[in-house]
Amino acid sequence: MAEGASHIVRHVNPAFCHLIDKPSEELVGKPFREMLPETDECVTLLDRVYRTGQPESHTEEPHFKPHSAFWSYTMWPVMADEQPVGVMIQVTETAQLHEKTLAMNEALMLGSVRQHELTEAADSANARLKREVRERKEAEAALRQAQTQLTDRAGQLEGLVTARTSELTATNSQLEAYVYSIAHDLRAPLRAMQGYSTMLVRESSATLDETGRDYALRINKSAQFMDAMLVDLLAFSRVSQQRVELVSVSLKTVVESVLFRLQTEIQEKKALVESSAPWPAVLAHEATLTQVLFNLVSNALKFVMPGVPPAVRLRAEEQAAFIRVWVEDKGPGIAPEHQGQIFRLFTRLDGQKYGGTGIGLAIVQKGVERMGGRVGVESIPGQGSRFWFELRKP
Repeated sequence: MAEGASHIVRHVNPAFCHLIDKPSEELVGKPFREMLPETDECVTLLDRVYRTGQPESHTEEPHFKPHSAFWSYTMWPVMADEQPVGVMIQVTETAQLHEKTLAMNEALMLGSVRQHELTEAADSANARLKREVRERKEAEAALRQAQTQLTDRAGQLEGLVTARTSELTATNSQLEAYVYSIAHDLRAPLRAMQGYSTMLVRESSATLDETGRDYALRINKSAQFMDAMLVDLLAFSRVSQQRVELVSVSLKTVVESVLFRLQTEIQEKKALVESSAPWPAVLAHEATLTQVLFNLVSNALKFVMPGVPPAVRLRAEEQAAFIRVWVEDKGPGIAPEHQGQIFRLFTRLDGQKYGGTGIGLAIVQKGVERMGGRVGVESIPGQGSRFWFELRKP
């Protein structure tokens, strides 16, 4: 290989040294023209290849070799940053005819040109790859920007939802407070209606005919029903509004308290009540939990088959993170299409037969939800119902 415009030899292989019968030490570092001073045409060709960057070939008969020998030169430029920095020289000695040597050199030149074309194709492919990498990076940057904008928008929406939830909570609290106030204030005139209707029947029964006494009794009964509904509404409002702090509560204590409060009703109805231990502790608000269990057991004592004394079973079932409390009865049961309605406010499936205001189970659901639990029912008509609620372990 010859380097630069002066064609300084930088590398020779052993075959070339043998060809001109000189060691590499005498060749490397010297101009190529000093090796073959008589080959002026070859040096001219070397200058042209370096200047134009185009490969060429040349065949001549050296003066210091037998006339039957020919040297074939093939030269192609060595490029760096699209500029020539040297010339690669291939020298082939042959005893064949000059035409064959020319054909061989032409083939070598074509190979060099092909190599140049492949290099250009590789450069084009590299440029295309760099462009694709750049476009992909731009797409990734755009995606990150979109994700950031989406995150910001999600945060804004979350803030709006939080604000709206706070507004709705405040509105519900105001409505519940209003209901509590109205229910509390209405009890006074209702008690007056009960008192006056009772006095009317007792003190004026002699002057009243049977129809008058019936009207007075109906007024008294209606006043009692409305008073009971207001009491339940006050209880529902109280469960909805009171501050609930969850602590570890003994189920055993709550069960014993509820059964003690219902002891008179249990005895009067000759009910069979079974309380199955053990009773673990739960995370609850004791007053709310007592109200929930009281309503469920009261319903179990009230809804019974005709002529059949109530049979109620209370038990607890431990699960992974919850305690499930069951209140099971042998009552008339609930049809499947009604089981999803019974926890709604003012729902009375058979009010004429069993009475009630339709608020008791709504209080149960509200109380359990405020303690972070769930409530449900399993029932088969004619075979009884199994109410349950779940509360977290302490």
